[in-house]
Amino acid sequence: MRKRGSILSIAVAVAACAAASFWIAAGVAPFERERGSLWHHYEYLAEGFVHGHTSLSVEPAPELARLPDPYDPAANERYRLWDASLYHGKYYLYYGPTPAVAVMAPWRILTGQEMPQRTAVAVFASLGIGFLGLLLWEVRGRHFPGVPAAALGVVVLVAYHASWLPVILRRPGVWELPIVSETACLWAALYFLWGFHSRDRKLPWAAAAGVALALLMGSRVTSLFACGLVVLLMFVPGAGGAPRDRWRAAAAAAGIAAAGGLALLAYNYARFGSLTEFGQSYQLWGLNERHLRHFDPAFVPFNARLYLASVPTLSPYFPFIRGSWPDLPDGYIAIEEMQGIAFVMPVHLAGLAALAWTSRNREAGQGRALLLTVAAAAAASLLAAAVLFCFAGACSRYIAELVCGWTVVTSVGLLVLWDQGGRPGRILGAAAAAWTVLGVWFASAEFRGFMRQTEPRVYASVAHALDAPSLWWIRSRAVVFGPAELEIRVPEGARGDTVLLASGRPQMVDQLVVSRIDSNHVGLLLTENGRTAVRTGPLPLDHGRLTARLDAPWLYPPAEHPYWDGVPEPERRAIQAGESITSAGQVFSGPLAHAFDADAFEPAIRGPGTDGPSTPWIESFTRLGAGQAGPGSSGARHP
Repeated sequence: MRKRGSILSIAVAVAACAAASFWIAAGVAPFERERGSLWHHYEYLAEGFVHGHTSLSVEPAPELARLPDPYDPAANERYRLWDASLYHGKYYLYYGPTPAVAVMAPWRILTGQEMPQRTAVAVFASLGIGFLGLLLWEVRGRHFPGVPAAALGVVVLVAYHASWLPVILRRPGVWELPIVSETACLWAALYFLWGFHSRDRKLPWAAAAGVALALLMGSRVTSLFACGLVVLLMFVPGAGGAPRDRWRAAAAAAGIAAAGGLALLAYNYARFGSLTEFGQSYQLWGLNERHLRHFDPAFVPFNARLYLASVPTLSPYFPFIRGSWPDLPDGYIAIEEMQGIAFVMPVHLAGLAALAWTSRNREAGQGRALLLTVAAAAAASLLAAAVLFCFAGACSRYIAELVCGWTVVTSVGLLVLWDQGGRPGRILGAAAAAWTVLGVWFASAEFRGFMRQTEPRVYASVAHALDAPSLWWIRSRAVVFGPAELEIRVPEGARGDTVLLASGRPQMVDQLVVSRIDSNHVGLLLTENGRTAVRTGPLPLDHGRLTARLDAPWLYPPAEHPYWDGVPEPERRAIQAGESITSAGQVFSGPLAHAFDADAFEPAIRGPGTDGPSTPWIESFTRLGAGQAGPGSSGARHP
C-alpha cells in the first residue's frame, strides 16, 4: 500500500509538471505565424532529415547570395534566417540535432504531421521530469523509506522549479529546445547509471545509458565531458553482478556513446566538410561572428558572480524581480535578464546535505550506487560551469544547463533533510523550497515579458492582485505620477549622446537621450531598447540649460496595476497611447510602439558629476501630476 501511494504521488507530480510545461510552451502559438522567426528552426531541420538532407527545408533569400558579404549583419538583416548557419547557399543549424532525430522527425514519419517546436520543448521537459521522478522514487525506496509519499511528490515539484524549466519554457525557441533536450537526456542517463549500479542485470541499463549519452552529446556538444565522466563511472565497481558482466556491459555503454559521438562528427562533415565545425563560424545574427572572442578564462570571475551570486534588481511591481544590470568587462558580448542562483533558488543549498550523506555511506552496500549517481550529477554541473563561466555572454537559458545536474543532487538532499534532518532540517528545506518555487515563477513571469504577451489574462489578474501592497505604499507616501518637467544642464564640452533618464531593465529599457548638435543646440530622443521612438528638432540652449516636459507611460505604474482603477478610461487610454517631448514651444510626439514598463516609482536619473564635468545631467526632475511635486530628485539612480 505504501509503495502504491508513492507511485501515485510521483505520477501526480510528474503529470502536474508536464501539464505546466505544455501550458507555458503553448502560449507562443500566436507568434508562429511568422515562418522566419525563432519558432520553426527545428521543424525545418526535421523536415530536412525526412527528405534525406542535413540542411534546413527553408531556402535562403536570393538577395542574400547576391550580397558582397552575406555574413555582414548590417547587410543581411532584411534577408537572414535569424541564428541559422549559411554555408554554400544552404541553411543549417549549429545547435544539436537530437530534438529532430529523437522526436520531431519520427513524429513526422509516423503521423505525417509536423510537430511544432514548442511542443517538442514541452515533450522533452516532460520526459526529463519523468526520468528524474523515477530516480527519486527508487532512491527514496532504498535509502529514505521514512519520507512520506506526499513529501516525495513535493520534492519532484520543487526539482522542476529548481531546474529553471518554468523560466526557459516561457520562450520555447531554437535556443531553448537543445538545452531542455540536454536536461532530459542527462536525467535519463543518471537514472540508467543508478540502475546499472543498483541491479544485478547490467546490460539493459548500460545500453540505455549509452543511448541517453549519445543523445546528450547530440543535444549540446558542451556536454561531451559529462558524457565521458558518466561512462567512466560505469566502470567503477558497484553492487550486484559479476565483475566480468559489469565490465562487458560498461564497455557496451561506452561503445554506444562513442558511436553517437562519431555520428555527430560525421554529421558535421556532411554539412561543412569538417569534423569539428558545428556551424557557428557561419552563423547569421546581430553581430559578425568572425570578429567575436567567444571564450576567455578572464571572464570566469565575472560570470561566476553573475550566475551564482548576483542579486536581481528588485521592483515594487509584479513580478518584483528584474534581471541584474552589471557593467560588462571588455570583450564581453551581452547578458540577458540574469538572476543569481543563490538568491532566486536557495533550495540548491540542500545539495550539500546529499554530498555529506553519500560521503558517509559510500561503502554501505547500495550506497555506492547513489554516491556514483550524485557524483556524476554534481560533476555535470561543474563541467558545465567550466564552459559557461569562460563564455563571453550570459543568458537566462544557460542557468538551466548549469543547474540540471545539480538539481538531482539538490533533490536527494531534500530527501536527506526530511528523513534525517529533524525538525530544523525540514523547516529550512521547506522554507528554501517555497522561496525557490515563488522566485522561479516570478522569474518566469518576468522573462522578456513573454507571459504578459502569451497569457495576458492570467498575467493581468495576478499582477492586479499582487500589486496591491505597492498601491498602499503609493497612497501612504503620497507618491505622484504624471508628466515630468526637466531642467537639463549641458556643459560646453559635452559631445555625442548621453542618457539622462532610463526606466526598465536590460534589453527592455526606455531612455531619454540628449544629443549635442552644435554649440547652441541639442536634440532630445526617446528610445525603446535602442530604437528611436521620438526625436526632436534642434532645441536652443539658454546658457547651457534646457527646459523640457516629458510625457510617457513609463512614468506611471504598469497597465495592470490597481493604480489605474481610479483613473477614467479615456484619460488612461490617452496616457498609455503615446509619448512626447515639449520644449521651446514645440511638441514632438509619437505613438506607443514597444515602450516597456517602469520597474520603480521613479526612473533612473543622471545627476551632476556622474561621469565628469563635461557630461550633461538633470538639475531638477519635477512631477506635474495634480499640480504637486513628486518624490523624484536629481541624481537618484544612474541610468
